Amino acid sequence: MRKGFEAVKEFVVAGLLISPLVKYALLAALIFIPIRFVLVVSRLQKWLWHPLLAEAAIYICVVATLNILL
Repeated sequence: MRKGFEAVKEFVVAGLLISPLVKYALLAALIFIPIRFVLVVSRLQKWLWHPLLAEAAIYICVVATLNILL
């Protein structure tokens, strides 16, 4: 292992090893829900060509950002 490099570690829930990506995905969902609410209430979604595809892309960007920052 290189110096200064920390391996990503799984966490244990009821004896099951859970991937860290699950943690990031759940946290991203909590962040994405208000973003989606703002898009719907402000009617910005009507300007998108494919709203569901745009929502998926935003969610993936949030997950990737969390993965980089945490």
